[in-house]
Amino acid sequence: MDPEVSLMLHCDPLKALGENQIHVEISDRFNRQSFPEIEQHIEAVWSDRVSKEPWLFNGAKFRLHSAVLSVRENGPVAEHAVRNPTRSQHGEGERLESAGESQGSSPKDEQPCVLTLRLGLTCYKDYLGTNWSREAGRLQSHGQNECADPQAFLAQPLGVGAVVATADGDVVLLRRSQKVAEAAGLLDIPGGHPEPKMLCPEVSEEAICADLLQGKERAVVSEVFSSVCAEISDEVNVPVGSLSKPVFMGIALNHTSAGRPSAEFYVRCTLTTEEVRDLYRRGGPEAHESTEILFLSPAKLFQLNERCPLWSEMCPSAKGAVLLYQRGKGLFAKRPFKKGDTIFIEQPLVSSQFLWNALYKYRACEYCLRALETAEENARRLSGRAALSLPHPELCKVRPDRHQACPHCQVMYCSAECRQAAWEQHHRLLCIGSSHHDPDHPLNKLQDAWRSVHYPPETSSIMIMARMVATIKQAQDKERWQRLFSHFCSRTANEEEEIVHKLLGEKFQGQLSLLRNLFTTALYEDRLSQWFTPEGFRSLFSLVGTNGQGIGTSSLSQWVHACDALELPSQQREQLDALIDQLYKDIDKETGDFLNCEGSGLFLLQSSCNHSCVPNAEASFPDNNFLLHLSALSDISPGEEICISYLDGCQRERSRHSRHKILRENYLFVCSCQKCMSQMDDADMTSEEEEEEEEAEGETEGDDMEDEMTDV
Repeated sequence: MDPEVSLMLHCDPLKALGENQIHVEISDRFNRQSFPEIEQHIEAVWSDRVSKEPWLFNGAKFRLHSAVLSVRENGPVAEHAVRNPTRSQHGEGERLESAGESQGSSPKDEQPCVLTLRLGLTCYKDYLGTNWSREAGRLQSHGQNECADPQAFLAQPLGVGAVVATADGDVVLLRRSQKVAEAAGLLDIPGGHPEPKMLCPEVSEEAICADLLQGKERAVVSEVFSSVCAEISDEVNVPVGSLSKPVFMGIALNHTSAGRPSAEFYVRCTLTTEEVRDLYRRGGPEAHESTEILFLSPAKLFQLNERCPLWSEMCPSAKGAVLLYQRGKGLFAKRPFKKGDTIFIEQPLVSSQFLWNALYKYRACEYCLRALETAEENARRLSGRAALSLPHPELCKVRPDRHQACPHCQVMYCSAECRQAAWEQHHRLLCIGSSHHDPDHPLNKLQDAWRSVHYPPETSSIMIMARMVATIKQAQDKERWQRLFSHFCSRTANEEEEIVHKLLGEKFQGQLSLLRNLFTTALYEDRLSQWFTPEGFRSLFSLVGTNGQGIGTSSLSQWVHACDALELPSQQREQLDALIDQLYKDIDKETGDFLNCEGSGLFLLQSSCNHSCVPNAEASFPDNNFLLHLSALSDISPGEEICISYLDGCQRERSRHSRHKILRENYLFVCSCQKCMSQMDDADMTSEEEEEEEEAEGETEGDDMEDEMTDV
């Protein structure tokens, strides 16, 4: 990793944080530690600088001592304390040190994820005499020896910066003027510092102290967030009103100034790239600080790394923000896992069987997608052999005697428990009673319209969106469900359009409008009115399209796995294996590749897993229902990122160029995993063999475009 920058904290697994999820604790305990020799040095540095630059003034700044990230994990809040570590302490990633099991902790404002910044006060003079001083290294050694904290004697002023995306999705970079004192001529993001003076306007800069800020903690948070937009407005010359509320991505450390921290944010601008360029050229309040504005597409931003020429032109603050932006969501191991270990088991927030899959009589539980056919029934239908009899029927785990139908609309469930769970979550609203076969019922019209625009191989379902709406409408705690759904990644307008295009084809604009009208007629809810606007519906569509995890269940596959585990005499084993081999040949001839009950779901934890072409984990559904098991493919160490692959096994073996083509088209990003980086110098071309495979796939392109799953 670049020695100039490292990441102190990024706030996953629950995505970027809003202002209401940030808290502060202010105390003089978090101020810089002092000793006489360093105070003399600070005064000498300041006197020298002021003699050369008499316009300098000593403004108060917030000092970041540490941060505590609290994540609710279905019980007590799990807390992780993060200090201001130097790069040498924690290597290339963040260092999360356990702050105990947090007995007695309670969630702040009932947020699932809360970050507390521990702040003291410092000033510009102290920064020049510590972090920016030639004595910084010695001070860090002294801090480590005296306080077990290398930053204890440093000013550590908290900066802010922002990845600003235009309405076109392009990200803003500014070329710093050659006349500025720090990082002259390099590319930067808009940024600056939150100002304690804004909260104490009647007090001189030198007199501002932690005591004066007691009781103003929410105002401090507001200043941190509002200062981001103010800096963007001043430096880029765009109206503050054109900027979205900032979301907090994490904290980066600038090692060219001894690990100075900067809180990095993501902000959207409603103006187009050309509109932003035009306003910048007119000049704003801080036009003298930069000489040029550049725009990078999200794809190019994700490709940035140390080997790119542009990287060497960027200052550390910009590099830190880019690294946080590239990381996006992520899931990291808290403890070691061995190959084969189950990392977690997760139930989706919502799920739904694919509509064509259900129409073609792949019978599944309406709630958990458990296959309802017995293994023998499943084998007969798929093979076309009506008289087929399977041995070892006791190995089939399907229990038809437990199946129950909704008494109103007759949809089937695998158990009374699933029927009740569906009714309580969303089916009370979505049940259409005796109108189940009425083609004019709004929900039936919506499903028919979906089937008319999204043919097999299916990758999503409009009913996931319907169940999201119904879940919120039925819920007692509606805000909680809205927050949960908001954790899934969002996209720019252009990216959303590409995803919709991929799902619906060339005529996607008209088809999307038709689906939105039918969706609104069937499900409109005032509380969720944004989801029913053209822009909101497209965003919802994009959310489901990019975050939906494929689910596959099969009573036959489960029976086959159980047969494989049998201890049999060799002759019986050979006979059973031969029967199964012939059965799959018959199925391939009769049915082809469509073996499973198929659907998709939204999984909160699994959706946090990033892609790697060499994954260390994979999802599977061994319980023959919607419960996702994430299992380790290799040993995983504490702190290591847990990655799955969005590509199937065959696609992972293709060239880097082909893998990137698939990922760009279906997920709108470019992979920079270890395998891709090692193949950076490979030719950007698809091999003849791969071209033949793509041509042979024809209309089946995208068959496995959901996050890879392993059949049960």
